[in-house]
Amino acid sequence: MSTNAQPRKRVSVVVATRNRPSDIRQLLTAVAGCDTGIVHEVLLVDDASDRPLRVESEEQAFDVRLIRNPRQIGAAASRNLAAEEATGDVLAFLDDDARPLPDWFQVLDTALTEDRAAITGRVLPFDSGVVARARQYRYEVRYAQHAADSAVTFFAGGNSAVWTDLFRAAEGFPDVVTASDNGLVERLGEAGGRVHFVPALRVAHRNSKGAAIAFREAWRAGRLAPRSTPVAALNRFTASARIQPWSDDPAAAGLNLGLQAANSLAAALPVG
Repeated sequence: MSTNAQPRKRVSVVVATRNRPSDIRQLLTAVAGCDTGIVHEVLLVDDASDRPLRVESEEQAFDVRLIRNPRQIGAAASRNLAAEEATGDVLAFLDDDARPLPDWFQVLDTALTEDRAAITGRVLPFDSGVVARARQYRYEVRYAQHAADSAVTFFAGGNSAVWTDLFRAAEGFPDVVTASDNGLVERLGEAGGRVHFVPALRVAHRNSKGAAIAFREAWRAGRLAPRSTPVAALNRFTASARIQPWSDDPAAAGLNLGLQAANSLAAALPVG
């Protein structure tokens, strides 16, 4: 018998949620459907929903633990809270409105090796409106820049996995409103760990939460980014205009350019 067999992973699935009980039921069904036996527990953090989340944990093949926040603290802080209580050796992050594809845990088990701090994958839409298409186009532009299994500087907080001890050593996600996912990459890097892009790690996701929210997030990201000169902001806007799918999807292209304008302007304005 071989003595080189690796111990079986014990995965703690972490989901931050607010006011989406139907999504949580569907997500738990999806997780159960693609579990290869490595799901150790699912930690649901109810971020002060208007009506407290309820789950029938006894209906699941794995332990489902519900954490309730007395006040809304946001996704990043909620995920960090769950990570403190997790008992698995791997943290797998999913959004409440995401659905892991059938081979999700199989890919995770193979791709998260000891020499990788974390892995992140592709997000695919299950909605088709203009906001969803615009967001997906931005995802695809990002993915096209990276070879499979390469080290990357982005992290999809709704489709990713990280070794629990390394996540804790990096002190988790930065507690910011926008861009906390990529902030974890920086923290892992400071601790000597790298995030790797695994295209086969895929989830279906509700991309659109409305144009107003999309513009709000673009503005917030710009305000949190390092200050930019007007010339640099204009250059980013111009570069974005050149790569949009004007011939294939002009509506999505126009929306993306508007979002880039909001982001660039927010980054160029002085703080305070």
